Amino acid sequence: MPTFLENGVQVVDQELIDDVVHRIVERFHPQRIVLFGSRARGDAGPESDIDLFIEMESDLRPIDRAVEVASLFDHRRWGLDVFVYTPDEVVAHRGRIGNLLSYVDAEGKVLYECP
Repeated sequence: MPTFLENGVQVVDQELIDDVVHRIVERFHPQRIVLFGSRARGDAGPESDIDLFIEMESDLRPIDRAVEVASLFDHRRWGLDVFVYTPDEVVAHRGRIGNLLSYVDAEGKVLYECP
């Protein structure tokens, strides 16, 4: 059963993160899902959000991809930031210093990778 803070925010635990990943994999069949940010570093506070980098094929614009994934969790009571890149975008951005992918590669934890 979920735990909630006094302000109504749901406490994020590993079970919730695993459920989020499972639902994304079932719906979108991504190549990879990576947790990054404070939860990956291990310094998350009780109200810290879940930061996910998702690599998957899509014809949608980047913002529309993120909205589509986040819409799986419309009634959530916890924070979620989703960044969705296509495999071609990953190749194009990898190695560039200071972009999102450099942070994901440096501190991220792979939660799912297509076999």
